[in-house]
Formats: sequence, C-alpha cells, structure tokens
Amino acid sequence: MFGIDGDGRLKFATPSFASRLETTPAALVGTPLDSVIAAGTGADPERVVDDLRDVPAGRTRGCDGCLRRAETPVPVRVEFASTDSRQVVGTVSAAGGEQFRHLFEQSQHAVVSFEIVDGEPIVRRVNTAFVETFGYGPATIVGESLNEYIVPDERTEEAADYDRRTASGETNHSPVTRKTVNGRRDFIYRGISYTAVDGRRFGFAVYTDVTGDQLRRKQLQVLHRVLRHNLRNDLSVIIGMADYIRESTNETAVVHLAQKVLDAAEQLASVSEQARDVEAALDSQPGEPVDVAAITRGVVAEYSGVEQHTPETATVTGGHRLYDAVDNLVENAVVHTPPGTDVWVAVDSENGETFVRVADDGPGIPENERAAVFEDEDITTLTHGTGLGLWLVRWVAEAGGGELRYDRFDGWTVVTLWLPSVDADAAERTTLPRDESESVRQ
Repeated sequence: MFGIDGDGRLKFATPSFASRLETTPAALVGTPLDSVIAAGTGADPERVVDDLRDVPAGRTRGCDGCLRRAETPVPVRVEFASTDSRQVVGTVSAAGGEQFRHLFEQSQHAVVSFEIVDGEPIVRRVNTAFVETFGYGPATIVGESLNEYIVPDERTEEAADYDRRTASGETNHSPVTRKTVNGRRDFIYRGISYTAVDGRRFGFAVYTDVTGDQLRRKQLQVLHRVLRHNLRNDLSVIIGMADYIRESTNETAVVHLAQKVLDAAEQLASVSEQARDVEAALDSQPGEPVDVAAITRGVVAEYSGVEQHTPETATVTGGHRLYDAVDNLVENAVVHTPPGTDVWVAVDSENGETFVRVADDGPGIPENERAAVFEDEDITTLTHGTGLGLWLVRWVAEAGGGELRYDRFDGWTVVTLWLPSVDADAAERTTLPRDESESVRQ
C-alpha cells in the first residue's frame, strides 16, 4: 500500500510495496507518482488520482500500470481509494486480470468484491447482475457494508459468521436468504477469500438464485406426500374390500373381477412404495463414498440363480441409496423376465471409473420403458413405464456424478450403472446390509 498527497507525491509506502520496487519505504517518500508507476492501457494513474480527490471517502477506482523497477517494468493492476483528507491510497496486484474482469462483469450470477474492514464486508466492486438483482449500483453501495444492504435483520449473525470465516481465510458455501428488488429470494452463496499483497483481506461473494427451484421442490414435496398418503389409505380400503368379495362368493365371474381389482390395486400400491423410495433417494446425501462391490454382493445374495463377478472392494460416490439402485436393476432382470432367463452381475473398475453391469438373455426392456429413461424421450401416453424403479436408478446415478446406460446385443440386455471411483484409502468405505436398507426405507 502507498499514500499520495495533494501534490501527487508518495506520502508513505509499506515495506511490501517498496520491496516490489527493490527499495525502501523511506526512499519512496516524496517521490512523484509517475516516477513510480507508469501508465498502462486505459486510464492514466495520475488522472485517476485527481478524479478521486473530490469524491467522498471510500470511493475506489482501478487502472492498469507498470512499476518502474530498475531493470524491467512490471505490469500491475493498481486500485486507488479516496480518503477524507484529499489523500488517495493505492494498492497493486499482479496484472493479467483482464480475463478475470470480463468473467466478473459478464457472469449471470450476482458477484460482489469486498474488503473485510473491522470485521465488516465493505463493498469494493459489483457486477451488472448484482445491480439487477439487488438494485444497488456502484455509486450507492461501493464503500458501504454489504450486510446493511442485502442481509435480512434476523440473519445478521449468520452473515457475520460468514465474514469471520472470510477474515480467517476460509471459504463459504451455503444456502442463504437475501433482500432483493423482488423481495426476499433464496440463493446458493459461495464466498471466496484472498489476501492482497499489502496484507488486506478481501473476498468475493457469488449469489446464485435458486428461489424457483426451492419453491418447486417444496410444492412437489407437499403434493407428493399428500397424494401418497391419501392413495395408501384408499388403496388399503380397496384391497381389503376386493379380497373380501373374492373370498365371499362362489360366482366365478365375481371372483375373477375381484381378483383383477385386487391385482390393479396392489400394483398401484407397489408404485406408491417405489415413490417413497424415490423421495428418500432424492433427499439423501449422494456424495458419501460406499463400497459398491459389497453392496452388489449383498443384493445378489437375495436372489437365486444369479451369477456374479465382483472385486474385493470398489469404492464410489453414490450414498446409501445405491443399494436400492442395484437392487432394482437385479430385480428387473430376475423378476420381470421369463422363467429360466440367465442373469449375471459384474462390477469392474478402471481409469477412475466403476461399472456395475446387470445382464440377462431375456427379451429386453420394452420400448416405452427405455425411451424416456435411457433416451430422454418426452414422457407421453406412449412413452412411459409402469413403475419408478429405473427412474430411481437413473437419479441415484446422476446424483452421484454418474449415469445409467442400456445396451442390447447378441440376445443379451446389459444395463450399466456408471459411477466415479473414489480412492479407498482416502474415504472410509460404507456397506449397507439388507436389514439396514429396510430400516432406511421406513
């Protein structure tokens, strides 16, 4: 850091700034600014300083320049700030930030650069998206506390905790609520801390608006839970009545119709239970490392006649719901194929990827099932399935950073669950026995 008096000469300089010029702070005092920093592209440093003398304290402006070192000039970015005594202070940082400035300005997310001063995030720069989102331009908010403008009163302590983390060099990543031109909105907040060459602590805050996503999620949760609750209760009545009718008559036609009602109701009840599993899968933490080889062995043990090939361990992302995903794939190959169908399951890992392959020599997954799940076809009256099992597998895979694949060749159907591998030495492997899986389902 350095200070410039009313005559355009250095009034003081910090040791870190002086070291950049290969000199001492005392030797710089009284030196004209233009003999220390030459103009680069854009605004002239002396002109920037003159412009800042007659504006309120705390206003900032930057420009490119070159440090006049003894040997070779060093390109730098210079940031000047006004004070309450017509003195201007400046800091320098490494040049080459033009690409960053374009990224800062053109980002569709609201971004603000701030300095931690006495524990407060003092705004130094905002991008266009920030102005559009929160309604405050540079003339209004630069030099002011960010919290006073966008943080709701009841969340001031939360914001202060983020500021303390920034001041200590930590990063922040959390859902937050902030005041905007459109009322309160929900954001994913990412805070990045860095230290300037003069030791001052700065940070960037990036706000990604997720209000619409959060609202739709809450609406779907309410609709899903109310519908599933009512459906389960009504289906219990239908199943009970259909079973009573079937057992209370000797008329063949009535027994047949009662059985059809009973089968349809039980199928619908099964879909309702699958919906519960899907909801639990979407609400779970997918990033937890698990041993998919052990999970696969546990699943296969529940079915007879299934051949398997698994390594001792294969740790992947995916979380506990990976058990349900593998179980659905094996169940599809065993239960939903003709009797006598050969089924085998294999787990392989290579080049940072792990593959769980379930194969059978049955007729393959019907077109209406696979078109929407595997081929991203729009869901219509013709392209949809009768259950949610494959959707659960796909969503678990995608939540873990992987994907679900379908292949058909030489009379075999192969469904592959792909997931990123995890270094087993860097993560504690977690297996999910059948009894634990059932407890999670509750």
